[in-house]
Amino acid sequence: MRNILKETQPDDFGIKLQKSFEEEKSYYLRGDRVICLSENMREILCREYGIDSTKISVIPNGIVDQGFWGIAGHSSTKLTNHERNDAVIRMRKKWKITPKEKIILFAGRVDEVKGVGYLIRAFHKVLESVPRCRLIIAGSGDFDTFMREAKDICTKITFTGLLDKIALNELYQIADVGVVPSLYEPFGLVAVEMMMHGLPIVATATSGLNEVVDEACGLKIPITALSDSVEIDISDLTQKIVYLLQNPAVAKQFGHGGRKRYLHYYTANVFQNNMLQLYKSLFQPVVYGRIRTLIVTGQHHHQWKVSHVALKQILENSGLFAVEVAISPKEGSNMSNFKRDFAAYQLVVLDYCGDRWPEETEKSFLDFADNGGGVVVYHAANNAFRDWKAYNQITGFGGWEGRDETDGPYIYMKNDQLIYDKSPGSGGSHGARHEFVLHCGNPEHPITKGLPAAWLHAQDELYDRLRGPGIVDEVLFWAYSDPETRGSGRDEIAMLTVNYGKARIYHTTLGHVGSTLTDNTAMQCTGFQVTLLRGAEWAATGQVTQPVPDDFPTATTGSLRKDYKYEIRPLRSE
Repeated sequence: MRNILKETQPDDFGIKLQKSFEEEKSYYLRGDRVICLSENMREILCREYGIDSTKISVIPNGIVDQGFWGIAGHSSTKLTNHERNDAVIRMRKKWKITPKEKIILFAGRVDEVKGVGYLIRAFHKVLESVPRCRLIIAGSGDFDTFMREAKDICTKITFTGLLDKIALNELYQIADVGVVPSLYEPFGLVAVEMMMHGLPIVATATSGLNEVVDEACGLKIPITALSDSVEIDISDLTQKIVYLLQNPAVAKQFGHGGRKRYLHYYTANVFQNNMLQLYKSLFQPVVYGRIRTLIVTGQHHHQWKVSHVALKQILENSGLFAVEVAISPKEGSNMSNFKRDFAAYQLVVLDYCGDRWPEETEKSFLDFADNGGGVVVYHAANNAFRDWKAYNQITGFGGWEGRDETDGPYIYMKNDQLIYDKSPGSGGSHGARHEFVLHCGNPEHPITKGLPAAWLHAQDELYDRLRGPGIVDEVLFWAYSDPETRGSGRDEIAMLTVNYGKARIYHTTLGHVGSTLTDNTAMQCTGFQVTLLRGAEWAATGQVTQPVPDDFPTATTGSLRKDYKYEIRPLRSE
């Protein structure tokens, strides 16, 4: 479709498609806010339609709870284990399924985009390992094509046609494995329904579906992108289905994990609350004097889709910040539409390491800094833009991307003194992730005032051998990079402020992001979150109004805030 949209002399179909695309785009551009269901859709809107990511809100669909192992038609029925088993037996009898027959369930439109052909071909192989199983394909679509493909195993496959919700819920409750093998899926509502019923899932790691299904819900199949199509590895799909069928304890664990994920993210109440918050924000563009903040992200060798969400939650849950997110196009894509007016914000949080921004955007950022804007440099944002001198002066120092002595001196601590070391060598490294103690460099700075002189940070990367052209204003915290953990043997700066004109710049090298929000120890550390909040407030306003919380780590005892929540009551009167 993308090629058709670019054609200068399209045929009649191309003309209609281009006209429809431009009409749809005009609606997006005229709106004050665009709502989409996944980060994948946000990327498409930014990349293909040129929509400013700050006007896009991602709000996943939510569905009404139909009852976990409940009796069909009775929402949220709570059953004992005995009642649950009896209900399953009754429903399996109703569907003429024998007690020992394993059920693989597909639900959705029956066509190639939904991966039905791949699933049937995989099912041929599944039967070799698990002969007593049945594939149920629930939904309407192109039956003739797929029935021909399944002709030699047709007695093992049931095509139900379109079902009402009660019947479909029964199948969700009696199935052993749910499969969502879509080649493309902007969201993945069927996966949410499976999670709601505690059904373990095998799904493709594609588009929006990849965001819905995580490692707690089931197993994922990578998509292979070809020049003009995508493919699924049938052997991999087969192996994962067989694994769940043959390991019921693991499957049950995935089912419970999916149920928890549904309750946390995809209920109707969660959806309603997300929509209400969005509506309120539109009518309250300045939220009770909160600090207007922009997180810049979208390209990274780290898990930016996790890190920017964690940063946003930490900042917003404090009650001090109103946060928007600017997501760049994918690496290697056209960056010309990535335009931001940084002057509209008090604080910019950098969570980005990728392609250079358009000249207009870079100028806007430098103007923002030159005019006294607040900047937070988070973790690997100091890896970015080796060839942009002003950016490196703002970050102070950085690493990787081929940095060496031509990029500036090594900057570290020695005997409580700041060292600028012009020795040759590569810039940027870290040892194994581990807990380490941070030591305060200036206890009188607003960010550090009142915090312990030493505190234990959760397992994280300790960056070392960083170098750059910046001028360190204050060393806030440093830590010893122990050779026993493959460190540099130096006292490395972990938090600092940078002297760059009128700007207030807080730089933290901490907070290596995990694979998910729940598997994210470094960012869950209370010390990381508190110093981030204090550094962000100082960068935006020049002061810190936050009291030191009771759960702040000590020199020997760590502390985690796994839900990223802590509402701050400022010291100053409102």
